Amino acid sequence: MLAARYHVYDSAVVDVPIEDAWRELRDVVKLLPIVFGDAVKDYRYIDGGSAEKIPSRFEFTLHPSGERALEEVVARSETERSVTYRLLGQVLGAEGYIATYRLRPVTSEPGKTFLEWSREFGVAPGHEPEKVAPSIAALTAKELVAIKEYFAQRRRSA
Repeated sequence: MLAARYHVYDSAVVDVPIEDAWRELRDVVKLLPIVFGDAVKDYRYIDGGSAEKIPSRFEFTLHPSGERALEEVVARSETERSVTYRLLGQVLGAEGYIATYRLRPVTSEPGKTFLEWSREFGVAPGHEPEKVAPSIAALTAKELVAIKEYFAQRRRSA
């Protein structure tokens, strides 16, 4: 029997030109402190990984839980402005997690970027789907808000 899979999708319009957004968001390790703020520590590429190497593994620690996550960038497209990464192991009750975020220009509003983020995952044994799935959905929404706020703050300080 196949384990249940869950899908989360969220999107936002970010008030920054797509070139500026991509410059900041193409590197998933640079993205971590943007979306998690002080709730992430010790984020780094491992095993010789880098923003320029695919595949590349990276790890980070979530606070206050202290949960350690090991993930891997499996694809990045400079022309499509997208990054796909996967979770190795489990974190926050999720396993078999694969996510992609993409940036698109907002053609009717130059200087703005459409950002979409999708995640597919299973629930790790011993965890309750009715808690894990909404938690991952809320996390995705919160991360998009954090990205919007990050770029808004940069515009104000520029």
